[in-house]
Amino acid sequence: MKREEKSFIKETELSGFSKEQMLKSAVQTSFDLGQPMAIWRLPNTNEINFISSFDSAKPIDKVELPELPEGFIFSKFEASQGRFFIESDVKMSFDFDEMIANFDTNERSEVFRSKLVDQLDVSCKKPMHFMNKELALSNSGSYEALVRKAVEAIKADHFEKVVPARAKEVGFSEEFDVINLFLRLCEAYENAFVSFVSIPNEGSWLGASPEVLIETDGPMFTTVSLAGTRKAEEGVAVGETSWNQKEIEEQAMVSRYIINCFKKIRLREYEEKGPKTTIAGNLLHLKTTFKVNMEETNFPELPSVMLELLHPTSAIAGMPKEAALQFIQENERLDRSYYSGYLGPVNVQSSTHIFVNLRCMQLFNKHALLYAGAGVTEDSNPEKEYLETEMKCNTLLNKITHKI
Repeated sequence: MKREEKSFIKETELSGFSKEQMLKSAVQTSFDLGQPMAIWRLPNTNEINFISSFDSAKPIDKVELPELPEGFIFSKFEASQGRFFIESDVKMSFDFDEMIANFDTNERSEVFRSKLVDQLDVSCKKPMHFMNKELALSNSGSYEALVRKAVEAIKADHFEKVVPARAKEVGFSEEFDVINLFLRLCEAYENAFVSFVSIPNEGSWLGASPEVLIETDGPMFTTVSLAGTRKAEEGVAVGETSWNQKEIEEQAMVSRYIINCFKKIRLREYEEKGPKTTIAGNLLHLKTTFKVNMEETNFPELPSVMLELLHPTSAIAGMPKEAALQFIQENERLDRSYYSGYLGPVNVQSSTHIFVNLRCMQLFNKHALLYAGAGVTEDSNPEKEYLETEMKCNTLLNKITHKI
């Protein structure tokens, strides 16, 4: 939101309330009114943004990013099974202790504003749209068996790489507070895209993703290849990390996939930087960044085209994509839902930031499901791949101070 926008909530009505209280009240108000909502903090920034729509989240068949209004996109792993857009009828931003709110001058805005002020004195523990379905979970033994099966398929030349996923269930204590956890994730993982999304009939998701899918800022388009995972070691500089051949090749596959997407659309003018070691929370990855000037290439539709070509990337599916996806569909036995889909703000402050939905969990009435996957190649060790998924789940678990 632009700083010159006028707040329609009076200073006197907000004095004495913390950022956490105001966020909880905004989320609870959306929940009470049955409205979809999203909260996010971009990597390496301080500003937290909240939006809510007066109408239902709109399903999208084909993404045309320039045609979309200001809002937030949320897609399942299999986009054909669910891809939604939340318009920003209500907008609030928090930068340090400053809050800016923007409400239109109409009856629905006034109802939201009034309820928001009333909620500020109410304790909101778990304000979200709950889902109650049960999902199939994979324990250590079954996940390792899945990895072994994947390695066998790779050695039989069915594909080069596949990324099987698993889910881990944890129960809630009475003290669990999703907004407090969101704020702690923002503090702990400055390099991650931290988000909380809640949509009626679709559920509520919290995450801290390290992986950009596509970004636009003015004429510049950006995408990245991110793969290879190691636990960050205390006292060891990021630049001194050494990677083994399996990890280097896994990341190179993702980079080749992006370059092949450029070739499909006959795009030759791009800038490539990397790979280099990057830190994401408590984990290290190999990262290569690709940039394109859309004005110089005369390709304004590039973000929409690349979004369709890239997803699902080889970092979350495998290579070749179709063969890897077939293996996942036949053997994974897990409804990924929005895990490894994509999400992010669209056309907010003239920029778009869409991330792969990783390091995330789906929130239920009394428990949560944490999702993680590992890139499997011919040289994979099933036990190590399972431990990698545990490390990824711990990105969220380590920041939950209460037992859940």
